[in-house]
Amino acid sequence: MIKGIPATESHKLHPEQWVNIYQLTLTGGAEFYDCCQVADLDLDDPSEYGLELIDETGKVMPAGEAWK
Repeated sequence: MIKGIPATESHKLHPEQWVNIYQLTLTGGAEFYDCCQVADLDLDDPSEYGLELIDETGKVMPAGEAWK
């Protein structure tokens, strides 16, 4: 299970924060889409994506560690 935040909430994260981006499917699943820093997010419709917080080495972080 992916634990993250909706891409529509990305404004609450540090711009330097790294994230895995998952595209949400109609069946409730999620497919890996890309990896980038929050400052570089450029999504057509953020409501269709979820973010998984990672550190600079790619290790998944608890959501509470990345909030502004």
